[in-house]
Amino acid sequence: MKKDEIKKELTTLRPSRSEKTFKPLIDQEDWENHWWGMPEFQMKNTTPQYRMTLNFMTKEDMEKFREHTGLRVTTTTQTVWYPEQPNIQPGKYCYKGPKTDSKYPVCIPSKGRAKNQRTGKILDRLGVSYKFFVEETEYDEYVEELGKDKVVKLPFHDLGKGSVPARNYIWKWCKKKGYKRHWTLDDNIRGFGRTNFNRRLMCWGGEFFKAMEEFVDRYENIPMAGPHHVGFIPDRDKCAPYLFNSRVYSCILLDTSLYPKYKWRGKYNEDTDLSLRFLKDGYCTLLFRALWMMKAPTHTGGNKKVNPALKGGNTDNVYNSNDHRLAFAKSLEEQHPDCVKVVWKFKRWHHQVDYTKFKKNKPILKEGIVPTADNNEYNMTLTKRKKKRRKK
Repeated sequence: MKKDEIKKELTTLRPSRSEKTFKPLIDQEDWENHWWGMPEFQMKNTTPQYRMTLNFMTKEDMEKFREHTGLRVTTTTQTVWYPEQPNIQPGKYCYKGPKTDSKYPVCIPSKGRAKNQRTGKILDRLGVSYKFFVEETEYDEYVEELGKDKVVKLPFHDLGKGSVPARNYIWKWCKKKGYKRHWTLDDNIRGFGRTNFNRRLMCWGGEFFKAMEEFVDRYENIPMAGPHHVGFIPDRDKCAPYLFNSRVYSCILLDTSLYPKYKWRGKYNEDTDLSLRFLKDGYCTLLFRALWMMKAPTHTGGNKKVNPALKGGNTDNVYNSNDHRLAFAKSLEEQHPDCVKVVWKFKRWHHQVDYTKFKKNKPILKEGIVPTADNNEYNMTLTKRKKKRRKK
């Protein structure tokens, strides 16, 4: 199937998942000025212009409506489009490419998940090399599962500070090795993908990480960047392919040279804390929407049947109190009282950060960088998945 035919189908059929329409706290209206030489990104406003509520007194009334309009409505239907917009099956389209390694090293702090980690498995499918950094008491178990070349032994165990000591060890280790930047990834990432044509499509191979690395390397003042979570990327709203000056988390590209001036600290919300410290010092942070990640739930659970919580991690020494949500929020408020407050919403405690304070932080292009007019797909090709033949 040719790309033009795929594009036509993608832009005429509605998403199969629940549609997300929300506005971020800060957005970039001039994003084309930065997104040159990068993967294609087309997002337009496809939100419905008119809405109404229909009420049926009886089931017979509903069936008459269905006969007159041709719309497929049942007693469980909550919303419907007119004209009808058939949906696209999950996984019908994706981006494929050759297995390609990242430019900078990928480091994964992990605890208690030698047998059920997700990130290493997905990176293998992309062709990206990586190393797990594990506590000395779990080293042999991880080596048995992953091989000695993929595991680094940490000189400590059970410090009760979550992943912070491991993250600082990684930062120091990468600086000693002479790496300009390095990736620090959570061990529960189960997929990577791209946003295009108002769709969130899985990515298998290609230079997924290189696209982000080369974009960040254009600038003098972006020490922290990474892909956004797919759950926070709209598919109906017009938006930019990235978001400057917000929290970067879970899959983080860090400027190695800034250690030890900057270090991971605390026990909770270390990613938000580090992001805010960079922003307060005038740096920019960067979240990619055009390139995203998908995570497996951990201690928070979720749909236990469809997407069960991943066992292991820091549940025993970090999330071992009934009020850990409140502790998370309060700890960040104490670190940054000028822009963080504790709020109660969605039936639990949250921290709320005012990122609008950092609107003035602007990315600075390095001297000698010349914009180009063409897109660069980084060896990622939009593909329609072939139907598997059933075995007779």
